[in-house]
Amino acid sequence: MFSCDLLTTREPENPDTQRTSYLPATTPDILFSNIKNSFKEKAYDNYMSSFVNPSFTDKPFAFISASESISLYPTLANWDISSEQQYFNNLIISTKEDIPIILDLQNEIKNTMGDSAVYQYDYIISLTPINENIQSSYRGNMKVNIVLDSRSQWVISRWEDFKSGENPTWSELKGSLYWKTV
Repeated sequence: MFSCDLLTTREPENPDTQRTSYLPATTPDILFSNIKNSFKEKAYDNYMSSFVNPSFTDKPFAFISASESISLYPTLANWDISSEQQYFNNLIISTKEDIPIILDLQNEIKNTMGDSAVYQYDYIISLTPINENIQSSYRGNMKVNIVLDSRSQWVISRWEDFKSGENPTWSELKGSLYWKTV
């Protein structure tokens, strides 16, 4: 006679989702921390939560690329939130799995105006690509307009990228990965 051992315990299973450090962006500092952590953790949903969403605000998203990058990647001229989604997803799959992407934001300048603010940073992105055609370091300056949405969370509505020096910019990273398939 066979028994199915209904009363014995089984080994616990690992959860299906990985833990992240995401917090609701109730302050601008949390918003930028979430962005940095979404790179480090390669957390697509957390990254996309940092941008305006028509369910919670009527503000549109705009990305203005570094001017030098548009000639290399014409798609940057019409960049929208779906472009941002495709780029970040391709970034995750184009980098070595167990090595984080590091986003370093430096030299913060901020101007807060109630339910909106403008932040400027010098940035450095360091990554370990799978494909040797992708650079491992990107640098430049960014100016980001953020707004409070209907959930009282800070989100990015406008983002401008600027070249500084001879390094490839974030715009070039976005443009090079937009159509990328691995």
